[in-house]
Amino acid sequence: MRLYLDSADVKALEPLLQTGVFYGITTNPTVLRTARVRPREFVSFADWAFGKGAKELYFQAWGGTPESLYSRGKTLARISTKVVVKLPATQPGLEAASKLSAEGVRTCITAVYAPFQALLAASSGAAYVAPYLGRMNDAGRDGHGSIAQMARALGAVGSATEILAASVRRGEDVAILAENGVCCIPLSPAVAGTLFQEPLTLEATQAFENAAKELEA
Repeated sequence: MRLYLDSADVKALEPLLQTGVFYGITTNPTVLRTARVRPREFVSFADWAFGKGAKELYFQAWGGTPESLYSRGKTLARISTKVVVKLPATQPGLEAASKLSAEGVRTCITAVYAPFQALLAASSGAAYVAPYLGRMNDAGRDGHGSIAQMARALGAVGSATEILAASVRRGEDVAILAENGVCCIPLSPAVAGTLFQEPLTLEATQAFENAAKELEA
């Protein structure tokens, strides 16, 4: 199981990375804009992330043509071998991903909403495919059902492409995704924080602490 943090806010990321349970960090242009991390700061942000224990960091290429996506993807990949380049599940994005993958760059096809797009990602040689669970549900689709179908389809064709289930808005979704064969899940810091707040666990822990204090008295 690999859990990721979907944020570029170092203040929010640091205490969660310190727990040691999060494998890496995912970002996209929207996340980076919110945290005010500009392209000229990508290298320093990567250095910070890896210094805090992140084993993978995702940056997304941008541009409306295969050429611009490929060029920016190459630039992002040069930051570190631990960087995964995200590309949209469009024709230009998949063309750029195919070229980058052929050159040994690990890619992730993102903004995926339909099971057939997972197979396109696999055909491009992508290491990951990122379906948007919450947004599929918002659109009236069965997000969990679609992602489960993606997992079955990728398994059926023997693909090494892994599902990175994004837009996860509830801690409860993590176990459902895992049951459906998903082992890579990015979470916002807010959702990640809820994983440490199970009420019965907190209640039992307080009882243990109270008992320990009585033993020391």
